[in-house]
Amino acid sequence: MQPDLSLVFSTYGTELRRYLQRRLGDGHMASDLVQDTFLNLIEGPETRIQDIRAYLYTIARNLLINHVKQEVRRRTDSVAPDALSDLAADEPSPEDIVDSRLQLERVHALVLELPRRTQEIFVLNRIHGLTHAEVARHLQISDSSVQKHLAMAIAHMTRRLRGR
Repeated sequence: MQPDLSLVFSTYGTELRRYLQRRLGDGHMASDLVQDTFLNLIEGPETRIQDIRAYLYTIARNLLINHVKQEVRRRTDSVAPDALSDLAADEPSPEDIVDSRLQLERVHALVLELPRRTQEIFVLNRIHGLTHAEVARHLQISDSSVQKHLAMAIAHMTRRLRGR
């Protein structure tokens, strides 16, 4: 049985964000990693979780480690521009194109099922790439409100995709 996501988020969301921000020094990335932590909780296997706080911290710590590794790789994986000219174009097959369009239509339909404000927040964050703080400033709402709307959107979409 899945825990009540809104209760878990309101209980541990701010605590996780502070934990991640202390380690990253970046509040925006910390907010994004908190969201990813809850997304992992939603999308994870349906098993009984004994200690939800410890489970969330484990997910957050793993995401933090992966993020730091990616940042290090980005700084060290420089490739000379002329080396890229030898790479073949990686174009999708017609089947991949059709499949991608069908998936996009499905996600679009799920977004339309959300309340208007939640749709707006989801699109600004996930489609336009704005951080939680940027969405909050743009809509003149709190950062935690943005996080709650996104958690609700992801929970709804996950439930619908799982056929519940």
